[in-house]
Amino acid sequence: MNIKSLSYIGLISMGLLLVNFTAPVQAANFTVNIAADDADAHDANPGDGVCSDALGDCTLRAAIEEANALAGADVILFASTFVDAILVLDANEGPLPVISTQVFILGYGITAYNSTATLLRDAPPQFTIDGSQLSSGNGFLFSGAGASGGVVSALGIINFPSDGVVMALGADNISVNRSYIGIHPDGTPAGNGAHGINAVITDGHHIGKTRHSSGTHFVSLGNVISANGGSGIRLFNSNDNTVNANLIGLAASGTSDRGNDLFGIDMSGNNNQIGDFINNSLAGNFLAANDSGGMRIDGDNNRVYSNQLGKGETGSFINSEGDGVLVYGELNFIGNNGNASNKIYEHVGAGIRVGLSTINSGDNNFIINNTIGSAGNISALLRSGNDVGITTNGNTNLIQNNRVINSEGLGHGIFVSGNNTTVVGNQVGFVNSINGPSAEPNVGVGVFVVGDNSIIGSEINPNFIGGNGLSGIQVNGKNIRVAYNHIGVDDSFRKIGNSQSGMVIFNEGSGLEINNNIIGDNGGTGVYLIGDVNVQQIHHNYIGVAPDESNIGNDVSGIIVASAINASVWRNHIANNGGDGISVVNDSEGIAIYQNYMYNNGRLGIELGDDGITDNDPGDFDEGDNRLQNTPVIEAVIFDQMAVPPTLTISYRVDSNSSAATYPMNIDFYWSAVDEVAQGRYFLTTDTNYTTPNALKTFTVNFTGAAMGGYLTATALDGDSNTSEMAPKFQFGEVDLIFKDGFEGE
Repeated sequence: MNIKSLSYIGLISMGLLLVNFTAPVQAANFTVNIAADDADAHDANPGDGVCSDALGDCTLRAAIEEANALAGADVILFASTFVDAILVLDANEGPLPVISTQVFILGYGITAYNSTATLLRDAPPQFTIDGSQLSSGNGFLFSGAGASGGVVSALGIINFPSDGVVMALGADNISVNRSYIGIHPDGTPAGNGAHGINAVITDGHHIGKTRHSSGTHFVSLGNVISANGGSGIRLFNSNDNTVNANLIGLAASGTSDRGNDLFGIDMSGNNNQIGDFINNSLAGNFLAANDSGGMRIDGDNNRVYSNQLGKGETGSFINSEGDGVLVYGELNFIGNNGNASNKIYEHVGAGIRVGLSTINSGDNNFIINNTIGSAGNISALLRSGNDVGITTNGNTNLIQNNRVINSEGLGHGIFVSGNNTTVVGNQVGFVNSINGPSAEPNVGVGVFVVGDNSIIGSEINPNFIGGNGLSGIQVNGKNIRVAYNHIGVDDSFRKIGNSQSGMVIFNEGSGLEINNNIIGDNGGTGVYLIGDVNVQQIHHNYIGVAPDESNIGNDVSGIIVASAINASVWRNHIANNGGDGISVVNDSEGIAIYQNYMYNNGRLGIELGDDGITDNDPGDFDEGDNRLQNTPVIEAVIFDQMAVPPTLTISYRVDSNSSAATYPMNIDFYWSAVDEVAQGRYFLTTDTNYTTPNALKTFTVNFTGAAMGGYLTATALDGDSNTSEMAPKFQFGEVDLIFKDGFEGE
């Protein structure tokens, strides 16, 4: 066949050559017509432009020898009459020649090959190169800059002692597509001894589908790369590659376990893209059953889009070793918005792991919009999860808009070790349906953060965390902000509680802030704070009650503050919890509790210690949590209904000696229309200037509730931030005529 018999325009239209390829002037075409290899298979006269061995046939060995001897790009085709042909290389002749010039080795022109197929399973190669008789060597070895731009398409490459396809020593921009590497078309393993494809310090390769030059669609098909002794694809110090639409660790059927012995993809380098985002059903790779994990990525500015791991292209989940995606380096994107979501199921390790240690850490990476773990929409038997959903070891990573469910083993949904991490917009532990939320629990904690200066949730992008086997959120660190999350409820305040507490916070320093969260239906406490140093704030949360006032009570207390010093708990709505509204225990001191709304809790609104109501003692010389600060004693209330607005004139005193409490004190007053023990349903106002121990003071406050009376209580907050329990309630006005919900609080 001469050059005029092959249309480059036709090749480009079939999508089998590199996009924008222009054929050099000195190009030749050779057609392999025999699947044979022996001492006579060498080209008789390399460089004469004719592929002919000693017997006049064009063998694959002779075609490569002739191509190497010519300047310019050459094309190696295969006779149209081949059907399931297998070329077994001769042990005495050794591997095929190293490819040193630009060569297109194309098997798709064989008549029996289904060149119009859209699925790999429907397009098995009709010509396979078998290296089983060799003692060493690779299938195709592209070496040197002169080999750059070559193509391997629609071939089987099996049983080589080393790698299936190699690019080395400056051979850049190699394209490999439509090929079965390490496996027979019927799914029988025939792995190469090392890696399926191995790029060593070379760049710009296209493995699998490539984008059309228009950028709007893909051309060609991917590869089946399975059962190899190393990784399916290894890119070593290799940059600017694309890897799209391959089946890696699977048979061509997309269902059977044919894992590679190491990783599906093992990549070190920068600016690589694994999968694409035009259409995730066309661009993503399918990886499963690889013995060391799905992908290992070591480098910067790499992108992993639209891949599916731990499940076949069709069919059931396939248990996979290691991590789904393991990432080192910086500025890598694992998923993105739109069609770039990765789906990662059933790995013995993490679904996504960023870094392994402080030495091999990953900083400034983006984990966005991935689906981690499978929902059991029909049966719990269909649920499939990873040992942990997402875990990071590094700093300044972003974990955003992921769905993380059904993690097993260690079982945390998201586990963060490192500083300055942002965790926002994730749905962890449940899925929603028209019938309401359904638990798909991670066995452990929903979101577990170990480190400092992290943000969990934001006003425009809260996390939704419910249904998990332990707590919704656990934090060990300082300078942590946990805000605007729904913990134990969905976006419509429907219950989907975590089995233990909503939050457990081990604050190891200053700077904790918990604000504007909605926390309900959890099996433990809403917020359990264990901390020891300054500037801890819990404010403007709804705990046990939703903003629409629906009951979402937690089983134990609303807030427990334990072993803590100098925390502020203010402007929270705390109701319907099984225990106390706020409990201060384990020698905590300086816990300022003020201006909260507390009602319908099973025990006290505020409890110091764990022994029920603490009676005042003369002078307040007893010690304990918050120094067991004495409560105010309300001695008289005058209700002036005729004033505009109505007023309450309150006479009260606080019996705390100046050696037992620091002055001045702030006295908070609370009102309720119902008779509740030691609760503070509606915050009224604060007297900020109680200055004299045990002095009777009269204080007037506007009363704007649409009621004829009720019950008044108060708390005392001294200058060292120790707040008392609620004062004994004082009845005023005509309680029988009170409208229960008539008072409008904040």
